[in-house]
Amino acid sequence: MHRGWIDRCLKSLSDSTVPVIPVIIDNGSADGTRDHIPTHYPDSIWLPQEKNLGFGQANNLGIKYALEHNADYVLLLNQDAALATDAIQRMLDVSDGQSLLSPLHLNGDGTRIDHLFRISLQLSTNLMLDDLLINHTLADCYDSAEICAACWLMPLSLIQQIGGFNPLFFHYSEDNNYYHRLLYHQKKVLLVPKAQMYHDRQIVGNVNAFNRRRLHRDLLLIACDINRNIFRRTAEIIRQLFRNYVHELPKRQYIPGTYFLEILWLITHLPAIIRSRKKEKRIAPNWL
Repeated sequence: MHRGWIDRCLKSLSDSTVPVIPVIIDNGSADGTRDHIPTHYPDSIWLPQEKNLGFGQANNLGIKYALEHNADYVLLLNQDAALATDAIQRMLDVSDGQSLLSPLHLNGDGTRIDHLFRISLQLSTNLMLDDLLINHTLADCYDSAEICAACWLMPLSLIQQIGGFNPLFFHYSEDNNYYHRLLYHQKKVLLVPKAQMYHDRQIVGNVNAFNRRRLHRDLLLIACDINRNIFRRTAEIIRQLFRNYVHELPKRQYIPGTYFLEILWLITHLPAIIRSRKKEKRIAPNWL
């Protein structure tokens, strides 16, 4: 982990106008973080793990801890993110106690909109753009489409009804799946534009490996979407798979047989997927 990230992240929480109790899940780090956190942040709740649980299951541990200790809200915050001092208060001011809330996601130094958050803005209502360009003002919040889980404020009642992240997703797409569940249960996502967070990330790393796993995640995400009939979608999933990916094989450099292996994985895991779909249709704190 980048040491500067975690220090900036936790300092932003300590500087928050709303007091918070940081619950830190260490996914089996081996870079000195396991010594750094308890030494420099003794007031935080430190939950080190022996292995990498992935994004969703690690967050589930933190959410479960918060529920067991009578939290009214749970704030999810990436280690590479930091909050403006008044961000939590601004979200609390507009909370209806039922909806998921998100601040405006900026880049690391706050000079631009986070590059992937722009996609969320494009999918969301145009009312914010109208207000900004025509009325020269912003409302306190706007109904939104799905937003990256790098910073979510989750009311207790929402968690009790929707639950945590589906453990079938190890890393990436678990927040997309969560949004599908919010849609199914008619819950809102509220964007609070006057609340700001800073997401200091870059698209780096092994792009080919990322894209190979992207194929797996896309298939799993479609299969787990409880707003769709899984069996009626099976043929459509396969057609979409080849239509969207085959023509990009040279660019993505998938290994031969990747498509067939992923389809085989999907078929062999259908019982687990069906069980998860049934579970997520129920009003309950699933996966916690």
